[in-house]
Amino acid sequence: MTANKRVWVEITVETTAAAMELVGELLAECGCTGVVYHDPRLFTELEGKPAELLPDVQPEDQAYRVAGYLAMEPGWEDQVMKLRTRIEEVRAFLPVGSGSVTFRQLHEEDWANAWKEYYRPERIGPFLIIPSWLSPPVLADAIPIRLDPGMAFGTGAHPTTQLCLAMLPTVVRPGHLVYDIGTGSGILAIAAAKLGAKVRAVDKDPVAVRVAAENCALNQVAIPVMSGDLLANLAEPADLIIANILAEVVIELIPQAVAKLKPGGAVLASGIIEQKAAKVRAALASAGFKIVNSLQKEDWVAYLAVWDGKEDA
Repeated sequence: MTANKRVWVEITVETTAAAMELVGELLAECGCTGVVYHDPRLFTELEGKPAELLPDVQPEDQAYRVAGYLAMEPGWEDQVMKLRTRIEEVRAFLPVGSGSVTFRQLHEEDWANAWKEYYRPERIGPFLIIPSWLSPPVLADAIPIRLDPGMAFGTGAHPTTQLCLAMLPTVVRPGHLVYDIGTGSGILAIAAAKLGAKVRAVDKDPVAVRVAAENCALNQVAIPVMSGDLLANLAEPADLIIANILAEVVIELIPQAVAKLKPGGAVLASGIIEQKAAKVRAALASAGFKIVNSLQKEDWVAYLAVWDGKEDA
C-alpha cells in the first residue's frame, strides 16, 4: 500500500524533434524512472488509422515535450537544477528549442491512470503489445503480450524497447537461459519466455520488481523477478543477457557479462543513444565480444554481441 501512495514530480521539458531523444536520456540520468514523449508527429502519422490506435487527447500545439517522473524525495530539487544545467550544455551543439523545464506534483495512482489515454495496442515484429485494460482482436500469427507498466519503464512504445523486440526472435531459442537486466515492466522478459526461453528478470527499483511480477502473472509465464544490481545475484551461465538500460550502465555490465555467459552466449544491449554508441562498441570489443547485428531507430541504437568464450579476452 505504501508504494501506491508515493508522490512523484512530473518534470516536463519543451524541446525540439532533434533534441527530444537526448532530453529523454538526460531525464533518465537525473533519476527519472519513467519517460513519456509527447510527439505531435504521431498524431499526423495516425490519421486514418483505426480508432483504437488514436490517443484520446489531441495536442493543442506543435511543441515537442518530454516528461520524466521522479520520486519526491530529499534532493529532487537538485536533480531539476542538474537537468537545467545539462540542457544548456546540450544547446551548444544541438537545437533544444526553449528548453523550458516545468514540474508538478503527482500522486502515483493519478499518474498511472492519466497516461493510459496515450497507450494503444502495437504490433512489433511477431509481438502484439496489448494494454491490459483493452481486448483487441489478435491475429493467429501474433504473440500477444498483455501489459500494465504502471510506473515502470517499458510500454513497447519507446524505440529502445522496440529494437530489442525486433532482435529477440533472431537469437532466442526454446530452452535458452535468458537474463533480463533492468527489466522494468517485464516486457522483454515476457517476450523471451513466449519464445520458449527460461528467463530470470532483475531490477533495482522495487516498483519495477512488483510491476514486472504482476505482468508475468498476467501473461501466465513463470519468470522469477528479483531485486538486484545488474548480474550480482545470478550464478548459472546464460545464453543471452538483455540490457535495455542507459549506455553508461551497459558499459558497466559488459565486463561482468563475461563471467555470466556460456561460450558463444550473447548480450543484447539497448538504451544506447547514438552519441554514446562508440563507447559501447569499444567496451564490447575490449571484453571479447563481436557485434553480429545492430539496429537503429531515430537516435537510439541496439547491439547484439556474441562473446567468443575466451577468459583472457
